[in-house]
Amino acid sequence: NQALSKVGAARIIDLLDDTKNARILNAIFEVKRDAELAAHPWTFAIKRAEIPALSTAPAFGWLNSYPLPSDFLRLIEVGNETNLYDTDSGARFQVEGGSILCDEASPLQIRYVYRVTNTGLFSALFVEALACRLAAEIAEELTQNLSKREAAWAERKQAIAEARRTNAIERPPQRSQPTSWE
Repeated sequence: NQALSKVGAARIIDLLDDTKNARILNAIFEVKRDAELAAHPWTFAIKRAEIPALSTAPAFGWLNSYPLPSDFLRLIEVGNETNLYDTDSGARFQVEGGSILCDEASPLQIRYVYRVTNTGLFSALFVEALACRLAAEIAEELTQNLSKREAAWAERKQAIAEARRTNAIERPPQRSQPTSWE
């Protein structure tokens, strides 16, 4: 309903209502929720797991293959405290074909963004960002107004900035790699 309000459209009672607005939102809600969750490491959507290696090693290049969790959306870190790689640091792993390929011994420790389906766990700032994303996606179809779509994307950008300021989105400490001088 926040998304509908942002574009000036009539509110709904349920996503399964037999109205144009409900049908449009129902068709995109899960995909856009997952996209918004995966776009940033929201603190409420981070999980840890230890994954056993698959019995079949990759054909080449890596020693082990680990299956991605069923609720996986985005990888944040791989490895334990002494051998930790985050996704922004030139990591020594690869996500490929529904698996994490790496040379780490089993079980593989990971931190990842997971698919949160319980809306009660959503932070208020995530709800705002998701409402803006949904509004941007439905604006043109419901209102034939491109400026409402652009306004919703701009509002989402502000919501993400606010989330960063209030630590609803946190980045783990960045570990620097030793240089040749060190």
